[in-house]
Amino acid sequence: MMNFSALMQLVKRHKMGLFWSALILSLVFAIYLMFLWRQLTESFFEKDQFVPTRVYSDVARIAPPQSRGSIQARLQALGYSQIQATDDQLSFSLHPVDYPAVLLPENFVVPEPTANIVLQFSGKSSNDALQSIQVDNKEVPEIFLEPELVATLSRGNREIRDLIKFEEVPSHVWRAIISVEDPRFLEHKGLDPRGIVRAILVNLRTASLSQGGSTITMQLVKNLMGRRSRNLFKKFNELFLTLLLEIRFEKEAILERYLNEVYLGQIGSLEIHGVAEGAKHFFGKRLEELNLGEIALMAGLIRGPAYYSPYRYRQRAIERQHWVLKRMHETGQIAEAEAQDAMKEPIRLAPPQSAANKAPYFTDFVKAEVARQLKEKLPEEKIAEAGFKIYTTLDVAMNTAAQRAVAKGIQNLEAALGTGAEGSADAKLEGALAAVDHSTGAIRALVGGKSYAASTFNRILNMKRQVGSTFKPVVYLSALLKGKDANGISYGPAYPVEDAPFTLNYDRGKQTWSPKNYEKEFQGWISMRRALAHSVNTIAARLGVQVGIGNVVDTARALGVQSDLPKVPSLSLGVSELSPVELLQVYATIANHGVRDELSVIRAITEIQSINEIQQEMVPSGPMPSSVPTNGYFRQVYRPKQVLPAGAVDVLIQMMQSVFTEGTARSAAKYGFERPAAGKTGTTSDHRDSWFAGFTPNLTAVVWVGADQGEAQPSEEPSQPKAPKKKFVLTGATSALPIWLDFMKEALANDPPQPFPESENLTSVRIDRKSGKKAESGCPDSQVVSEFYWKEFEPSASSCEAMEPPSQPVLEI
Repeated sequence: MMNFSALMQLVKRHKMGLFWSALILSLVFAIYLMFLWRQLTESFFEKDQFVPTRVYSDVARIAPPQSRGSIQARLQALGYSQIQATDDQLSFSLHPVDYPAVLLPENFVVPEPTANIVLQFSGKSSNDALQSIQVDNKEVPEIFLEPELVATLSRGNREIRDLIKFEEVPSHVWRAIISVEDPRFLEHKGLDPRGIVRAILVNLRTASLSQGGSTITMQLVKNLMGRRSRNLFKKFNELFLTLLLEIRFEKEAILERYLNEVYLGQIGSLEIHGVAEGAKHFFGKRLEELNLGEIALMAGLIRGPAYYSPYRYRQRAIERQHWVLKRMHETGQIAEAEAQDAMKEPIRLAPPQSAANKAPYFTDFVKAEVARQLKEKLPEEKIAEAGFKIYTTLDVAMNTAAQRAVAKGIQNLEAALGTGAEGSADAKLEGALAAVDHSTGAIRALVGGKSYAASTFNRILNMKRQVGSTFKPVVYLSALLKGKDANGISYGPAYPVEDAPFTLNYDRGKQTWSPKNYEKEFQGWISMRRALAHSVNTIAARLGVQVGIGNVVDTARALGVQSDLPKVPSLSLGVSELSPVELLQVYATIANHGVRDELSVIRAITEIQSINEIQQEMVPSGPMPSSVPTNGYFRQVYRPKQVLPAGAVDVLIQMMQSVFTEGTARSAAKYGFERPAAGKTGTTSDHRDSWFAGFTPNLTAVVWVGADQGEAQPSEEPSQPKAPKKKFVLTGATSALPIWLDFMKEALANDPPQPFPESENLTSVRIDRKSGKKAESGCPDSQVVSEFYWKEFEPSASSCEAMEPPSQPVLEI
């Protein structure tokens, strides 16, 4: 039996063991807390600012006779939720202007945000036309809606945060937040016993851990440590860290860090942190521009950003806002009258932002252009986190129409040709479309494939292909610029040319070339107009030889071609490889009567933190740029240049209209396209690529259709018996033209058809069909045609020939 002395010794040993165990555990816990404290302080001092670069569309013009449906769709996309609608009217107030004024016409007067906009329509259906616009009962010809957010760029960042110093925060902001989140913040030392007791009682009553009694300091600790757990041990750690944080830092520093860290919502996978970024996200304003009502609404979001989202649950958010204003009054932060006035202020939210890219191919092009222009100042990988606001030339509705036309057109082609089925080895077709306002050079739509989700390869950016017969207008224009042939006969629409086989000996007789027509048939002597309309190869080849391939190259360069152009006779038939944008530049210059506006996708860039350092780097790609920084933002100004005489180009436009009226695009009427247009089909000799490039008086577009891998026929498995291949062909008229027509019909649906303007540079002349000279007065009507010629080279000599000129089966250069 153990005696008392032995028992005491045992107890003593146990006490010593407990002591040492407690000491070791305390040391371990202290080391653990020191480790956590180090993490916390590092996070506290970390300046983790990330403001993503955002890409915006151009402003949207609203004017008669646009359809009610298209206007309502644009208002909805921009977040106009407070719209009063009647049978024939829509009324609303514009969102605040938070974009560069240079996006608007120079003399346009921007209505006040409180102004009442009334749109009067001819009826209530979506197709009814806008008849008039009133701003506060005063009729105006047009208004402009703000740019739409197209894309938010990110390189793995998940938290959007724009840091701000405490002295820059309006007092109402932090007072509103402490009123609802921690009324005793300025009094306690990190822990609020009253709040903790209340939380314990609620948790006991509900048998859960739903209430935390967290102070602002405790919330900050959770945010900085990245902890959202309700584990009791972790909460115990947070209590210690909260006390240490209060001991180490002043209240002002803690509140500043909290205001920059607080979570306010989500854009896709991107988190919005901090009151400065919250002000921009919800109201499109800087923090100091918020009124009391807006401040209260934002403060109310902290408890549950998704639950109180003003975009999804507007009424719930307003009720929460009223409660915040009430708490501010109860805690002595504002007077009752201030709270009542703030409750009456209308809430105007900024357009809802989306992480989805609404124009991915266009955005890729914009990123590439910014990277090219800033390559000496800013690495490409830094553009996404530079915080830029890039305002572009994009027309969102037009780009949507382009994407829809390409996807539908390729789907129809694959169905008709029996190729491109999922899992098949057939050549899968692809397409691309680019459209420009040729009067300004602003690219309005750009689609680099049938589906960005299926393939991010951007054929607008990264593809060059032979352009086939779309190059022929360059040859014809070269002839018009030369003026007259070797016999003094003026080139023009009625100039007679021979469609017949011939052989060209060139390179000092070392090489020969015999061009063939697509139809393998020949028409004999025809006019230049008909030859262009029907895309006759032999005639384009003859003209190229007559005017000189060097002159053809010079014309192409003037129109905007930068790629290599081989000085070979077949250049006239489009063997050169160009990008879709280069071809777009060529046709835009033609459509603009010989005036070349450098194609552009960027109108202005704001929020550049070091504007003075990089503004000189932001220059357009063309040879005639001007960079204009204005009041903290950057904009680009392009100087258009008359690169070719308008008279020669105007004759070409007259001739190119025949492509629609009698030539390879005459099927356009069957597709319901009934407006003046000019253009040219294009098909390469191996049918690998098909094109259509064309324009109306106010819009130019280029479409390419082809197989990425360069195949124009289905392939077969080697193991299968070799059967005759089902060869299919791509032509500009059957592949690219239908896509161009679908796009143009939708893109121009709100614009009444307009004729091409009459040119003062042209004169009407009666021409002898057989000679190309001015017709003599007694010449038979069947032999005479009236055509417009360039006044500079108006035919002078007259004739009424009985026969065409002699044939030339062999040419030499």
